[in-house]
Formats: sequence, C-alpha cells, structure tokens
Amino acid sequence: MILWVILVALIVGADQWVKYLVVTNISGSDIVTAIPGVIDFVYVKNTGAAFSILENNIELLSAISALFCIGVLVYLLTQKPKNKLLILSLAFLFGGAVGNVIDRIFRGYVVDFIETTFINFPVFNIADVAITIGAVLLIIYILFFDKKEQEKLAAALAEEQPAPEAAEPEIAETEAGETDGEKDADGTSA
Repeated sequence: MILWVILVALIVGADQWVKYLVVTNISGSDIVTAIPGVIDFVYVKNTGAAFSILENNIELLSAISALFCIGVLVYLLTQKPKNKLLILSLAFLFGGAVGNVIDRIFRGYVVDFIETTFINFPVFNIADVAITIGAVLLIIYILFFDKKEQEKLAAALAEEQPAPEAAEPEIAETEAGETDGEKDADGTSA
C-alpha cells in the first residue's frame, strides 16, 4: 500500500507541478514546440471532461471524480486486492482523477497543455495520460487475469467445502414387512 501511495503522489505531484509551470509561463496564445511535428505545449482551460464532454459542469465533474476516488479507496481498504496489475491500474486511475479534481476545485477548470501536432487530437495533460494508462491496465487485468483469479478462488472454496455424501434412498416398509416396490412372484404388490 505504501508503494501505491507513493505512485499516486508522484502522479499528482508531476501533474500539478507541470500545470503550474504552464500557467505561469505560457499565455493563452503562446505555443511552445516540445518535439517538432509531434508535440506542442499550449495553455487550454478545459471546463469539461475528455473531449469537452459535460462542458461547464465543473460541480458535477468534481463530484463524479470525488466519488470515484472514494470508491477506489473503499475498494482497496475493504477488498485488499492482491493482484499487482489491478493495484497499479487503480493507482494510475486514482492519481489522474485527483490531479484533475484539484484543478476543478481550485481553478474552476482543468489545465490542459499537451497538443499533438501529427494528428488532430484534443489537448490533454499528465493526469489524462495517467487515467488512460490506468484504464488500459484495468482492461488487461479484466480480460486476462480477473477470470483466472475467480477460478482460483472458486477452486479454493471448493476444496474447503466437504463434498456432500450420497444419501441412501429410503425404502419404506409396508405393514406386511414388504418394502414399497417389492412385487410377489405373480408381479402384483402384496
């Protein structure tokens, strides 16, 4: 859990530090070329979610992000997952969500600054990259590891449960001492 907290702190710290540098050094119209033909840095105030979904709904997006973060913490503390890939994916998702919710709460918008110049793609930030990495890792976990863990758990539970013993069928005796289903020599019941 300590490594999880360190990774989350690194994601949030890097995200907020770079956003601070962008806000203090790049004006709304400036373009700083980081890698020519690949990535530019710009300063964009995003009041929505990815691809400007729910634009100008800061309170709703903040609440959704906060609830997600609370849900992740509750899951980690109550379920205590053991799979490292699942834990890693949750750290990236949580760190990215926290990075963006900090912006929404304290700035009223999310600072986006990474602009791809080789394809037409929305401007994004480090928190968005972390969320994307976390989502991909979670999908990999669900597709390739979750079923195996469920099968292991089912097998372990099956080993703990004793198999039910086969019950002997009860045969009721009639007053004449015959059992139900016994026939006389002529094939009739007595």
